[in-house]
Amino acid sequence: MSREINSKKATFFLIGLYGGGGEKVVLDLAKGFSLQGYDTDLLLFSRKGFLENQIYEGINTIDLDVKRIFFSIFPIIKYLRRERPIFILGTSEHANIVLVLVKLFSRTKTKVFVRVGMRFSDLFKSYKKKRDRMIPFLIRILYPYADKIIANSQNVSLNMQEILKFKKDKIEVIYNPKFIDEIREKSKQGSWNFHDKFTILGVGRLEKQKDFATLIRVFALVKQQIDTQLIILGDGGQRKELEDLILKLNLKDVYLENFTDNPYFYMANSNVLVSTSLWEGFSNVLIEAGILGLPIIATDCGSGSRELLAPNSDFNKVLEKGSIEYTDNGILVAKGDIKKIHEVVLKLAKDEDLRIVYSEKIKERTEMFEIKKIIKKYKNLI
Repeated sequence: MSREINSKKATFFLIGLYGGGGEKVVLDLAKGFSLQGYDTDLLLFSRKGFLENQIYEGINTIDLDVKRIFFSIFPIIKYLRRERPIFILGTSEHANIVLVLVKLFSRTKTKVFVRVGMRFSDLFKSYKKKRDRMIPFLIRILYPYADKIIANSQNVSLNMQEILKFKKDKIEVIYNPKFIDEIREKSKQGSWNFHDKFTILGVGRLEKQKDFATLIRVFALVKQQIDTQLIILGDGGQRKELEDLILKLNLKDVYLENFTDNPYFYMANSNVLVSTSLWEGFSNVLIEAGILGLPIIATDCGSGSRELLAPNSDFNKVLEKGSIEYTDNGILVAKGDIKKIHEVVLKLAKDEDLRIVYSEKIKERTEMFEIKKIIKKYKNLI
């Protein structure tokens, strides 16, 4: 049997479908390759999560049917030897480690791409459990054996070079893809069941990383001065904690809405998006809000927010508390700085002309994330 690769077959590997940014990126990439005529497979360790209904109908999904993630190695080796795709791509550290081990053991010609969506200096801080302590070591040892390490931002790439000493030519920076026309079309679909007043929007998992407690405390201050409402879209482990905070502050007009596969309708009907994240890779939410022309206030959390809003700035710069940076495409503030976030929300609420300027600027900036442009960059690697 021939060992030659199938140049029109693309394969992607996901741990689950939980709604994370990296998972959404992989599903969009798989859809993009499928629409361009590739026979596209999606290997799944688990179908758990919110995103199963977002798998494009042209994609063939394959359940690996194993109980532990590292048991995926052998079924993937068998799959590669049988199907011989031109490449396989993973996007989480566990999936990426598995794929590099598969490459080393399978001896197939399929290219292995590992996608990195967060700075390792941030990621490594989250490893508290004993079982996770080996992961940084494995990443340092194994990632260089991948055919290409794909960083989703320049800052993530720079961080890998600095923290892990990876060679620059091993890393390719490719931004997150977006189906811009589809996002604009979906933004028109929905029913607005909220008040007709200035609307602040937050989107993301209800977890520590997103720091929605800060956003709620900001809203409490803003609410004292203007008639406004806050909508937060997402699910997660901090829901009860955030509900308790809303009660403690005796707030009205705060809505903790569940996860939705159409946040675009909310973006199109809000007045400002506020991202209070403590760390990020390159936020899909910021890109999607920008596509719809929603003015953005974001914390300067070390990566994508600065790269999106201030692309000509020093990506290693991080604002200290008390600072505000009015960039070309939006407003950056320091993490956890309730006073300054409150200040810029009020400024945008009162200055419609500034909102219009930022709306037009960010729409122009986000054109570069169009799916066809991003797929072309991946095809250049294969």
